Amino acid sequence: MGSPFLENLKNAVDKGEFNSEAAKKIIDIDKLADGKIDPDDLVQKRLEVSGVKSGITEEEAEIVNAEYELKMKEIKERDLVLQQIKTLQEIDETVMLSIQDMRDFVQTLEESFDKEKPSHADIFTEIENIKNKYSSIINK
Repeated sequence: MGSPFLENLKNAVDKGEFNSEAAKKIIDIDKLADGKIDPDDLVQKRLEVSGVKSGITEEEAEIVNAEYELKMKEIKERDLVLQQIKTLQEIDETVMLSIQDMRDFVQTLEESFDKEKPSHADIFTEIENIKNKYSSIINK
């Protein structure tokens, strides 16, 4: 044991001459210092007294793992859906920008060429074909 004070205190507690929670804790600390008490045992005892469960059974671990796997599957599926939505939105944006480019280009062609000139007839025929083909989109 350590100091004479602790030795005297321990003897008093052992003989019943001195009994207090503080003295018991001092003795526990002294035993711990001497290596007689495993610190892990003290932690385990404290957890048990506090009502904290320190371990789980294999069955409980399987249930927790199954719940975790299910949750991860749901998260991955949701992530996949969000990725696909993002891809659709990007394609939509690209298509709309292309349509705007085509509409602007058609307008430039119509302004640049004379519809009355026979040599420009082919370009206006193609413009009309494009307008008819994309009429539901281009005229918005």
